[in-house]
Amino acid sequence: MSNRIEVTLDNQAGALERLLRVVRHRGYQVASLNAQTLQDAGRLEVQMDVLEGRPLQNLIAQLAKLAEVRRLSAKHRPISVAHS
Repeated sequence: MSNRIEVTLDNQAGALERLLRVVRHRGYQVASLNAQTLQDAGRLEVQMDVLEGRPLQNLIAQLAKLAEVRRLSAKHRPISVAHS
């Protein structure tokens, strides 16, 4: 079974690669990935399904730490992301 994670990132060089690196380093496997630039071109919307096997909250906590992350939700529940 997989879990859906939706992330809005600043569209900076390497932002998507950093997101995927965290997923890989935390031991999760991507089942599907869809990414598109939003209209203002300053943001990137990413939807991905990761395979179950480890607690999803561990991955969410690490993704929320990325400076580029502006919005994060899992299982259709928004998760608060605060960056200075």
